[in-house]
Amino acid sequence: MPLPSIPDYSNAIKTPQLVHPSVLKGGHPIIKGVNTIKYAGGFCVVFPYETPTNKYAVRCWHAEVSETKKRTQLIAETLKSCTLPYFVGFEYYEDGIMTPIGKQPIVVMDWVNALPLKKYIAAHLNEPNTINLLADNFKVMVSDLHKQHLSHGDLQHGNIMVKDDGSLVLVDYDSMYVPTLKGMKDEIKGLVGYQHPSRWENEIVTEKADYFSELVIYTSLKVLAMDNSYWKRLNMENTETMLFSKEDITSAGSSPIFGELRKFSEIKPLVDTLCEFMAFDSIDKLEPLEQAVVSKANAIASKWAQGNGYSPSKPHIDSADDIKAKWGKGNGYKAPTTKEMADKIRSKWKKK
Repeated sequence: MPLPSIPDYSNAIKTPQLVHPSVLKGGHPIIKGVNTIKYAGGFCVVFPYETPTNKYAVRCWHAEVSETKKRTQLIAETLKSCTLPYFVGFEYYEDGIMTPIGKQPIVVMDWVNALPLKKYIAAHLNEPNTINLLADNFKVMVSDLHKQHLSHGDLQHGNIMVKDDGSLVLVDYDSMYVPTLKGMKDEIKGLVGYQHPSRWENEIVTEKADYFSELVIYTSLKVLAMDNSYWKRLNMENTETMLFSKEDITSAGSSPIFGELRKFSEIKPLVDTLCEFMAFDSIDKLEPLEQAVVSKANAIASKWAQGNGYSPSKPHIDSADDIKAKWGKGNGYKAPTTKEMADKIRSKWKKK
């Protein structure tokens, strides 16, 4: 079934009578000059929309996703009952907007007063502690999602917003996995440079969809905190990737950047894990970030465990002369002579 084009939506949303949700009454899209501000993606177009009391993001579908209505309703229901702080208000309206080909559904989301991930990094690039804290917050966020069996499905810089205090908010939920979506098709794959090579052949939505993206983002943040020259060298602010390009991800770990990053002792375990992940033929074999990081640390520790051929060196035992020297004159201790020691031992064994 054909859907309205982006120009169709751009024209319709400027007419208040064609926009039906009561929450948007009295409002209007944001216009700059003669242009209606919008952000277009592969499946949706988003219009910033202001009312007398609030600002919203209005999402309209211009490309077909199977079972859109059911998917969106199930995601909305899950997020309403979810207590995690990483999501914004999210409402689905089946008869949201009138277009040249009839009424169409829309999603109305609360507007987020935060910076996209890359803009936040750019603003704090010379503050390694801030970038490290961002990495820590990111790790906590994805761990919290895992505990509730949730996956964003398109985890990348444009869908991660950072508030002034460094806390994180996720946007764009069309690609999400929630448990009630189990068995549905995996149609929104995410950005190249963030996705595991096998994601493109994955058929069913899964809570493991973010596992590779998580490691890519976390590793990128840890590297930037250690050496921010990569930001400029790789022109990261103006690319659609983080630290690794599409070619890096499809190189099976042979790109020069992986060898270069292994020189950093803190980064090497992350790079090794990333390369191990790239060798897998399915995202089902991947591990969540918090487990992958711990697993690598444990693997390193196990190399030093007993029973694997490693023999610790014997402790050095000082000679009698060394001991005497350590307790020489000036410290109040007088070492016994050899004759005195022999007499003492002999006295313990003499017959009574």
